[in-house]
Amino acid sequence: MIIKQSNVFHAIFIVNYILLNTFINVCLFRIFISYLQLSEHMSKKYYINKFGVKVLEKGTKSFFEYSIETIQLEFLIIYIVSAESSNQELKEKKDFLKVLYENEADDRLIKFLEADKSDIIFSSKTYEKYFGQMAYTRMTDNILSYFKDVLVEVIKSKPQILKSNEKESLEYIFSFSNMEDLIEDITEKNIEKLFYGSINDIKKFFNDKLGIQLFKDAITENNFEQFVKQRNLIVHNRGIITYEFAKKFSNEHVTYIPGNVLSFTYESLSKINGAMTNLLVDLEILIVEKFKLETVLI
Repeated sequence: MIIKQSNVFHAIFIVNYILLNTFINVCLFRIFISYLQLSEHMSKKYYINKFGVKVLEKGTKSFFEYSIETIQLEFLIIYIVSAESSNQELKEKKDFLKVLYENEADDRLIKFLEADKSDIIFSSKTYEKYFGQMAYTRMTDNILSYFKDVLVEVIKSKPQILKSNEKESLEYIFSFSNMEDLIEDITEKNIEKLFYGSINDIKKFFNDKLGIQLFKDAITENNFEQFVKQRNLIVHNRGIITYEFAKKFSNEHVTYIPGNVLSFTYESLSKINGAMTNLLVDLEILIVEKFKLETVLI
């Protein structure tokens, strides 16, 4: 029986197609298994709560201190929001203030307290702008403190990280009775100097000295820079937006207007807290694994 050449080519094509698809399916299966193994590996390090925040089971002492501060801030927000007064409590508070200020020559406050519109001074919403700025500043400082503290832990485990061409005087070196105190002082000086610099300086230190990429992409880096810059506006400019800030951070989603004041709702504070925690959890896992740092239960 004679088989046509076209039929042979057709048969070869079918066989190759089957083999190729088998190969692709095997590869996809292996990738899927690897993904499951990776997911299982990561799930042992943290879990994600109902709010989408990563929660570590164990971490460094630095992360433990960070977590305590974070939790306290969350409960403070809950306390303030849930502290709205009943009508009876409002009357008691107003009566207390009237007694407190009744001997003042100016009785405008007393008259104000007797009016219904004075209810506003006992509402948590009235003070959201001021508390939001204070809490935001504290939140930022908590995160920057984590960076400082965990760097101290890393350098203690591997002092060679601070190796550089910088020179110290013999007078300075011999002012310490032991090597541990010398290293501790040099560490503190270097870290303080680092955090007086820019976000780019901190990123470069992590990359060059620790071999760790601080931000996964340019968007994350830009968001973190804005996070810190907003804190600086609150501390040094009453939260008033400058032209420079508006130009750098306005985009298609939000427009910042110079002269306006930064404000943060109670809800947004909680969301920012969670987003920053997720960033630090990923960093914490990398640092602990690379430098074999001691961990404690969180």
